Amino acid sequence: MNHQFKIGIIGYNGTVGQAAVRYLKDKYPLRCGSRSEHKEHSQSYKFMEYMQVDIYDQIALETFCTGCTIVLNCAGPSYSIIDRVAQAAKKTGAHYVDAFGADLLEKKFMQQESTNIMILSAGSFPGLSGILPCLLAQEGFDQIDNIIGYAGGEEAYSKGAAADIMLSSIYGFGTANAFYKDEKIVRDIAQTEKINVTINGEENAVYAQRYITNETIRLAKKLHIPEAHWHNIYPNKAVFSLLQQACILLAMKNTPEHLHQIVDDLMAKLTIFPVRQTWYTLVIEMIGKYQQQPIRRQAQLLCQNSFTISGIICALSVEAIIEGMIQESGIYWACDILNPSIVMRELHEQCAIEDFIITSHTENDVSLEEGIL
Repeated sequence: MNHQFKIGIIGYNGTVGQAAVRYLKDKYPLRCGSRSEHKEHSQSYKFMEYMQVDIYDQIALETFCTGCTIVLNCAGPSYSIIDRVAQAAKKTGAHYVDAFGADLLEKKFMQQESTNIMILSAGSFPGLSGILPCLLAQEGFDQIDNIIGYAGGEEAYSKGAAADIMLSSIYGFGTANAFYKDEKIVRDIAQTEKINVTINGEENAVYAQRYITNETIRLAKKLHIPEAHWHNIYPNKAVFSLLQQACILLAMKNTPEHLHQIVDDLMAKLTIFPVRQTWYTLVIEMIGKYQQQPIRRQAQLLCQNSFTISGIICALSVEAIIEGMIQESGIYWACDILNPSIVMRELHEQCAIEDFIITSHTENDVSLEEGIL
Protein backbone atom coordinates (compact mmCIF):
# COMPACT_ATOMS: atom_id res chain seq x y z
CA MET A 1 0.00 0.00 0.00
CA ASN A 2 1.52 3.31 -1.11
CA HIS A 3 0.40 5.91 1.43
CA GLN A 4 2.18 8.79 -0.34
CA PHE A 5 -0.78 9.21 -2.65
CA LYS A 6 -4.52 9.51 -2.09
CA ILE A 7 -6.80 8.93 -5.08
CA GLY A 8 -10.24 10.55 -5.17
CA ILE A 9 -12.80 8.81 -7.39
CA ILE A 10 -15.95 10.71 -8.34
CA GLY A 11 -18.74 8.39 -9.50
CA TYR A 12 -17.12 5.37 -7.86
CA ASN A 13 -20.40 3.43 -7.68
CA GLY A 14 -20.97 3.34 -11.45
CA THR A 15 -19.67 0.51 -13.63
CA VAL A 16 -16.61 2.51 -14.78
CA GLY A 17 -15.87 3.73 -11.25
CA GLN A 18 -16.19 0.23 -9.77
CA ALA A 19 -13.66 -1.16 -12.25
CA ALA A 20 -11.22 1.61 -11.31
CA VAL A 21 -11.78 0.95 -7.59
CA ARG A 22 -11.08 -2.78 -8.00
CA TYR A 23 -7.79 -2.03 -9.76
CA LEU A 24 -6.54 0.63 -7.32
CA LYS A 25 -7.91 -0.33 -3.90
CA ASP A 26 -5.02 -2.61 -2.87
CA LYS A 27 -2.39 -0.13 -4.01
CA TYR A 28 -3.39 3.32 -2.74
CA PRO A 29 -5.74 4.91 -0.19
CA LEU A 30 -8.98 5.87 -1.94
CA ARG A 31 -11.60 8.52 -1.31
CA CYS A 32 -14.82 7.45 -3.03
CA GLY A 33 -17.51 10.00 -3.80
CA SER A 34 -21.03 9.83 -5.16
CA ARG A 35 -24.23 11.81 -4.90
CA SER A 36 -26.01 9.14 -2.86
CA GLU A 37 -24.98 8.26 0.69
CA HIS A 38 -23.55 4.79 1.21
CA LYS A 39 -23.46 4.15 4.96
CA GLU A 40 -23.08 0.42 4.43
CA HIS A 41 -19.56 1.02 3.11
CA SER A 42 -18.28 2.84 6.20
CA GLN A 43 -16.38 -0.21 7.52
CA SER A 44 -15.94 -2.12 4.27
CA TYR A 45 -12.26 -1.44 3.59
CA LYS A 46 -9.56 0.00 5.83
CA PHE A 47 -7.98 2.33 3.27
CA MET A 48 -11.18 3.55 1.58
CA GLU A 49 -13.24 6.47 2.78
CA TYR A 50 -16.64 7.45 1.40
CA MET A 51 -18.01 10.94 0.95
CA GLN A 52 -21.35 12.12 -0.31
CA VAL A 53 -20.71 14.79 -2.93
CA ASP A 54 -22.93 16.62 -5.40
CA ILE A 55 -20.97 17.41 -8.55
CA TYR A 56 -23.15 20.48 -9.08
CA ASP A 57 -22.10 21.88 -5.68
CA GLN A 58 -18.69 23.49 -6.18
CA ILE A 59 -17.94 23.87 -2.47
CA ALA A 60 -18.71 20.18 -1.88
CA LEU A 61 -16.50 19.25 -4.84
CA GLU A 62 -13.58 21.29 -3.52
CA THR A 63 -14.01 19.72 -0.08
CA PHE A 64 -13.87 16.28 -1.69
CA CYS A 65 -10.76 17.11 -3.75
CA THR A 66 -8.84 18.68 -0.84
CA GLY A 67 -6.14 16.28 0.30
CA CYS A 68 -6.27 14.14 -2.86
CA THR A 69 -3.14 13.69 -4.96
CA ILE A 70 -5.17 12.77 -8.03
CA VAL A 71 -8.88 13.07 -8.73
CA LEU A 72 -10.42 10.58 -11.16
CA ASN A 73 -13.78 11.51 -12.64
CA CYS A 74 -15.89 8.52 -13.69
CA ALA A 75 -19.23 10.35 -13.46
CA GLY A 76 -21.41 11.49 -16.34
CA PRO A 77 -22.84 12.86 -18.44
CA SER A 78 -19.61 14.66 -19.32
CA TYR A 79 -21.34 17.36 -21.34
CA SER A 80 -23.45 18.33 -18.33
CA ILE A 81 -20.66 18.15 -15.76
CA ILE A 82 -18.32 19.98 -18.16
CA ASP A 83 -15.31 21.24 -16.15
CA ARG A 84 -16.78 21.29 -12.63
CA VAL A 85 -14.73 18.40 -11.25
CA ALA A 86 -11.61 19.40 -13.20
CA GLN A 87 -11.74 22.96 -11.88
CA ALA A 88 -12.16 21.75 -8.28
CA ALA A 89 -9.18 19.42 -8.67
CA LYS A 90 -7.04 22.19 -10.12
CA LYS A 91 -8.03 24.68 -7.43
CA THR A 92 -7.11 22.26 -4.65
CA GLY A 93 -3.78 21.26 -6.21
CA ALA A 94 -4.74 17.76 -7.36
CA HIS A 95 -3.89 16.17 -10.70
CA TYR A 96 -6.86 15.06 -12.78
CA VAL A 97 -7.94 12.09 -14.90
CA ASP A 98 -11.21 11.93 -16.85
CA ALA A 99 -12.79 8.87 -18.46
CA PHE A 100 -14.06 11.18 -21.20
CA GLY A 101 -13.25 14.90 -21.19
CA ALA A 102 -11.81 14.95 -24.72
CA ASP A 103 -12.00 18.22 -26.66
CA LEU A 104 -14.55 19.65 -24.26
CA LEU A 105 -12.07 20.09 -21.40
CA GLU A 106 -9.04 20.62 -23.59
CA LYS A 107 -10.59 23.72 -25.14
CA LYS A 108 -11.54 25.13 -21.74
CA PHE A 109 -8.15 24.61 -20.09
CA MET A 110 -5.90 25.46 -23.04
CA GLN A 111 -6.56 29.15 -22.32
CA GLN A 112 -5.62 28.77 -18.63
CA GLU A 113 -2.26 28.52 -16.91
CA SER A 114 -1.29 24.87 -16.40
CA THR A 115 -0.69 24.11 -12.73
CA ASN A 116 -1.49 20.38 -12.69
CA ILE A 117 -1.44 17.30 -14.91
CA MET A 118 -4.69 16.44 -16.68
CA ILE A 119 -5.19 13.19 -18.60
CA LEU A 120 -8.34 13.15 -20.73
CA SER A 121 -10.09 10.56 -22.92
CA ALA A 122 -9.03 7.73 -20.59
CA GLY A 123 -11.84 5.32 -21.40
CA SER A 124 -12.70 2.81 -24.09
CA PHE A 125 -13.92 5.37 -26.66
CA PRO A 126 -12.13 7.69 -26.65
CA GLY A 127 -9.12 6.02 -25.07
CA LEU A 128 -8.57 2.42 -26.16
CA SER A 129 -9.78 3.52 -29.60
CA GLY A 130 -6.56 5.54 -29.84
CA ILE A 131 -4.29 3.13 -27.93
CA LEU A 132 -5.00 -0.01 -29.97
CA PRO A 133 -4.04 1.63 -33.32
CA CYS A 134 -0.70 2.65 -31.76
CA LEU A 135 -0.09 -1.01 -30.90
CA LEU A 136 -0.90 -2.13 -34.44
CA ALA A 137 1.40 0.52 -35.93
CA GLN A 138 4.42 -0.41 -33.78
CA GLU A 139 5.66 -3.08 -36.17
CA GLY A 140 4.97 -4.52 -39.60
CA PHE A 141 4.81 -1.20 -41.48
CA ASP A 142 7.28 1.01 -43.28
CA GLN A 143 4.41 3.35 -44.13
CA ILE A 144 0.70 3.47 -43.30
CA ASP A 145 -1.65 4.84 -45.94
CA ASN A 146 -5.05 4.31 -44.34
CA ILE A 147 -6.61 3.42 -41.00
CA ILE A 148 -10.17 2.14 -40.61
CA GLY A 149 -11.80 1.66 -37.23
CA TYR A 150 -15.05 0.15 -35.95
CA ALA A 151 -16.32 0.29 -32.37
CA GLY A 152 -19.59 -0.65 -30.72
CA GLY A 153 -21.66 -3.49 -29.42
CA GLU A 154 -24.76 -4.56 -27.60
CA GLU A 155 -24.80 -2.92 -24.18
CA ALA A 156 -27.53 -1.61 -21.94
CA TYR A 157 -27.65 2.18 -21.97
CA SER A 158 -27.66 4.03 -18.67
CA LYS A 159 -29.31 7.44 -18.55
CA GLY A 160 -25.89 9.08 -18.25
CA ALA A 161 -24.49 7.19 -21.24
CA ALA A 162 -27.54 8.03 -23.37
CA ALA A 163 -27.26 11.70 -22.43
CA ASP A 164 -23.55 11.74 -23.31
CA ILE A 165 -24.21 10.21 -26.72
CA MET A 166 -26.79 12.88 -27.51
CA LEU A 167 -24.83 15.81 -26.08
CA SER A 168 -21.59 14.77 -27.77
CA SER A 169 -23.38 14.68 -31.11
CA ILE A 170 -24.30 18.37 -30.87
CA TYR A 171 -21.16 19.65 -29.12
CA GLY A 172 -18.61 18.60 -31.69
CA PHE A 173 -17.06 15.42 -30.28
CA GLY A 174 -17.08 14.09 -33.83
CA THR A 175 -18.54 14.54 -37.30
CA ALA A 176 -21.10 12.07 -38.63
CA ASN A 177 -20.96 10.85 -42.23
CA ALA A 178 -17.39 12.05 -42.71
CA PHE A 179 -13.79 10.84 -42.88
CA TYR A 180 -10.31 12.38 -42.75
CA LYS A 181 -8.08 12.70 -45.81
CA ASP A 182 -5.04 14.87 -46.54
CA GLU A 183 -5.52 16.99 -43.41
CA LYS A 184 -9.19 17.71 -44.17
CA ILE A 185 -12.54 16.40 -42.98
CA VAL A 186 -14.38 15.09 -46.03
CA ARG A 187 -18.17 14.85 -45.92
CA ASP A 188 -19.66 11.62 -47.21
CA ILE A 189 -23.31 11.20 -48.16
CA ALA A 190 -23.11 7.42 -47.73
CA GLN A 191 -25.85 6.05 -45.50
CA THR A 192 -25.46 3.56 -42.68
CA GLU A 193 -23.98 0.35 -44.12
CA LYS A 194 -24.57 -3.24 -43.11
CA ILE A 195 -21.42 -5.21 -42.31
CA ASN A 196 -20.49 -8.49 -40.60
CA VAL A 197 -18.37 -8.80 -37.47
CA THR A 198 -17.28 -12.00 -35.74
CA ILE A 199 -18.62 -12.30 -32.18
CA ASN A 200 -17.83 -15.45 -30.20
CA GLY A 201 -16.97 -17.31 -33.38
CA GLU A 202 -20.18 -16.38 -35.19
CA GLU A 203 -20.81 -13.85 -37.94
CA ASN A 204 -23.14 -11.07 -36.81
CA ALA A 205 -24.72 -8.46 -39.06
CA VAL A 206 -24.38 -4.92 -37.65
CA TYR A 207 -24.94 -1.40 -38.91
CA ALA A 208 -21.99 0.96 -39.26
CA GLN A 209 -22.12 4.75 -39.41
CA ARG A 210 -19.14 6.85 -40.44
CA TYR A 211 -18.16 9.07 -37.55
CA ILE A 212 -14.78 10.78 -37.52
CA THR A 213 -13.61 12.02 -34.13
CA ASN A 214 -10.85 14.38 -33.13
CA GLU A 215 -9.09 11.49 -31.42
CA THR A 216 -8.87 9.64 -34.75
CA ILE A 217 -7.63 12.80 -36.48
CA ARG A 218 -5.00 13.34 -33.75
CA LEU A 219 -3.94 9.73 -34.18
CA ALA A 220 -3.64 10.04 -37.97
CA LYS A 221 -1.45 13.13 -37.60
CA LYS A 222 0.69 11.48 -34.91
CA LEU A 223 1.30 8.36 -37.06
CA HIS A 224 1.53 10.32 -40.35
CA ILE A 225 -1.44 8.52 -41.89
CA PRO A 226 -3.01 10.52 -44.76
CA GLU A 227 -6.46 8.90 -44.59
CA ALA A 228 -8.57 7.80 -41.62
CA HIS A 229 -12.08 6.36 -41.29
CA TRP A 230 -14.03 5.59 -38.15
CA HIS A 231 -17.39 3.85 -37.74
CA ASN A 232 -19.74 3.46 -34.81
CA ILE A 233 -21.51 0.12 -35.01
CA TYR A 234 -25.00 -0.80 -33.83
CA PRO A 235 -26.42 -4.35 -33.75
CA ASN A 236 -29.98 -3.06 -33.99
CA LYS A 237 -30.93 -0.53 -36.64
CA ALA A 238 -34.11 0.41 -34.78
CA VAL A 239 -32.08 1.38 -31.70
CA PHE A 240 -29.75 3.43 -33.89
CA SER A 241 -32.78 5.23 -35.38
CA LEU A 242 -34.12 6.01 -31.90
CA LEU A 243 -30.76 7.52 -30.91
CA GLN A 244 -30.70 9.61 -34.08
CA GLN A 245 -34.21 10.92 -33.45
CA ALA A 246 -33.31 11.79 -29.85
CA CYS A 247 -30.24 13.73 -31.04
CA ILE A 248 -32.34 15.70 -33.50
CA LEU A 249 -34.91 16.58 -30.82
CA LEU A 250 -32.17 17.77 -28.45
CA ALA A 251 -30.51 19.85 -31.17
CA MET A 252 -33.83 21.66 -31.71
CA LYS A 253 -34.16 22.55 -28.00
CA ASN A 254 -31.12 22.00 -25.82
CA THR A 255 -32.10 22.75 -22.23
CA PRO A 256 -31.49 20.63 -19.09
CA GLU A 257 -35.22 20.04 -18.68
CA HIS A 258 -35.63 18.99 -22.31
CA LEU A 259 -32.57 16.72 -22.06
CA HIS A 260 -34.05 14.87 -19.08
CA GLN A 261 -37.37 14.48 -20.88
CA ILE A 262 -35.74 13.16 -24.07
CA VAL A 263 -33.55 10.73 -22.10
CA ASP A 264 -36.55 9.42 -20.15
CA ASP A 265 -38.54 8.97 -23.37
CA LEU A 266 -35.60 7.21 -25.03
CA MET A 267 -35.07 4.83 -22.10
CA ALA A 268 -38.77 3.93 -22.15
CA LYS A 269 -38.63 3.16 -25.89
CA LEU A 270 -35.46 1.07 -25.51
CA THR A 271 -37.25 -1.33 -23.15
CA ILE A 272 -38.82 -3.05 -26.16
CA PHE A 273 -35.29 -3.94 -27.38
CA PRO A 274 -33.86 -5.92 -24.44
CA VAL A 275 -30.16 -6.74 -24.49
CA ARG A 276 -29.91 -10.52 -24.76
CA GLN A 277 -26.14 -10.90 -24.51
CA THR A 278 -23.79 -7.99 -23.88
CA TRP A 279 -20.70 -7.61 -26.02
CA TYR A 280 -18.41 -4.85 -27.25
CA THR A 281 -15.87 -5.00 -30.04
CA LEU A 282 -13.13 -2.76 -31.36
CA VAL A 283 -11.71 -3.46 -34.82
CA ILE A 284 -8.73 -1.59 -36.25
CA GLU A 285 -7.47 -2.11 -39.79
CA MET A 286 -4.34 -0.51 -41.22
CA ILE A 287 -3.27 -0.55 -44.86
CA GLY A 288 0.25 0.32 -45.98
CA LYS A 289 3.58 -1.13 -47.08
CA TYR A 290 6.31 -3.23 -45.52
CA GLN A 291 9.56 -3.90 -47.39
CA GLN A 292 7.95 -2.34 -50.47
CA GLN A 293 5.09 -4.86 -50.42
CA PRO A 294 1.42 -3.99 -49.73
CA ILE A 295 0.25 -5.15 -46.32
CA ARG A 296 -3.02 -5.06 -44.44
CA ARG A 297 -3.04 -5.64 -40.67
CA GLN A 298 -6.16 -6.01 -38.55
CA ALA A 299 -6.70 -6.17 -34.79
CA GLN A 300 -10.00 -7.21 -33.24
CA LEU A 301 -10.76 -7.04 -29.53
CA LEU A 302 -13.88 -8.55 -28.00
CA CYS A 303 -15.15 -8.09 -24.45
CA GLN A 304 -18.37 -8.35 -22.46
CA ASN A 305 -18.64 -4.59 -21.97
CA SER A 306 -16.72 -1.39 -22.56
CA PHE A 307 -17.20 -0.02 -19.03
CA THR A 308 -14.68 -2.32 -17.33
CA ILE A 309 -12.11 -1.40 -19.98
CA SER A 310 -12.78 2.29 -19.32
CA GLY A 311 -12.26 1.85 -15.58
CA ILE A 312 -8.95 0.03 -16.04
CA ILE A 313 -7.60 2.61 -18.50
CA CYS A 314 -8.60 5.34 -16.04
CA ALA A 315 -6.67 3.51 -13.31
CA LEU A 316 -3.64 3.07 -15.57
CA SER A 317 -3.73 6.81 -16.30
CA VAL A 318 -3.74 7.51 -12.55
CA GLU A 319 -0.68 5.28 -12.19
CA ALA A 320 1.04 7.00 -15.11
CA ILE A 321 0.97 10.23 -13.09
CA ILE A 322 2.13 8.48 -9.89
CA GLU A 323 5.01 6.75 -11.71
CA GLY A 324 6.26 10.05 -13.14
CA MET A 325 5.58 9.25 -16.79
CA ILE A 326 4.57 12.91 -17.23
CA GLN A 327 7.09 15.50 -16.07
CA GLU A 328 5.33 18.75 -16.89
CA SER A 329 1.95 20.22 -16.02
CA GLY A 330 -0.43 20.32 -18.95
CA ILE A 331 -3.24 18.57 -20.81
CA TYR A 332 -2.66 15.07 -22.19
CA TRP A 333 -4.73 12.36 -23.83
CA ALA A 334 -4.46 8.77 -22.60
CA CYS A 335 -3.55 7.48 -26.08
CA ASP A 336 -0.48 9.74 -26.08
CA ILE A 337 0.72 8.65 -22.62
CA LEU A 338 -0.02 4.97 -22.01
CA ASN A 339 2.13 2.16 -23.38
CA PRO A 340 -0.15 0.10 -25.69
CA SER A 341 1.53 -3.22 -24.85
CA ILE A 342 1.16 -2.63 -21.10
CA VAL A 343 -2.48 -1.61 -21.53
CA MET A 344 -3.29 -4.82 -23.41
CA ARG A 345 -1.40 -6.91 -20.85
CA GLU A 346 -3.32 -5.35 -17.96
CA LEU A 347 -6.68 -5.74 -19.71
CA HIS A 348 -5.86 -9.42 -20.19
CA GLU A 349 -4.67 -9.96 -16.61
CA GLN A 350 -7.77 -8.23 -15.24
CA CYS A 351 -9.99 -10.50 -17.41
CA ALA A 352 -11.48 -7.43 -19.11
CA ILE A 353 -11.21 -8.89 -22.62
CA GLU A 354 -12.30 -12.26 -23.95
CA ASP A 355 -10.58 -12.37 -27.31
CA PHE A 356 -7.84 -10.44 -29.06
CA ILE A 357 -6.55 -11.34 -32.51
CA ILE A 358 -4.09 -9.63 -34.86
CA THR A 359 -3.86 -10.82 -38.47
CA SER A 360 -1.57 -9.69 -41.26
CA HIS A 361 -2.48 -9.97 -44.94
CA THR A 362 0.05 -9.66 -47.75
CA GLU A 363 -0.38 -10.45 -51.43
CA ASN A 364 0.71 -14.05 -50.88
CA ASP A 365 0.08 -14.78 -47.22
CA VAL A 366 -2.31 -14.46 -44.29
CA SER A 367 -0.78 -14.95 -40.84
CA LEU A 368 -2.33 -15.08 -37.38
CA GLU A 369 -0.06 -13.26 -34.95
CA GLU A 370 -2.04 -13.62 -31.74
CA GLY A 371 -4.90 -15.90 -30.86
CA ILE A 372 -7.45 -15.99 -28.08
CA LEU A 373 -6.11 -14.47 -24.90
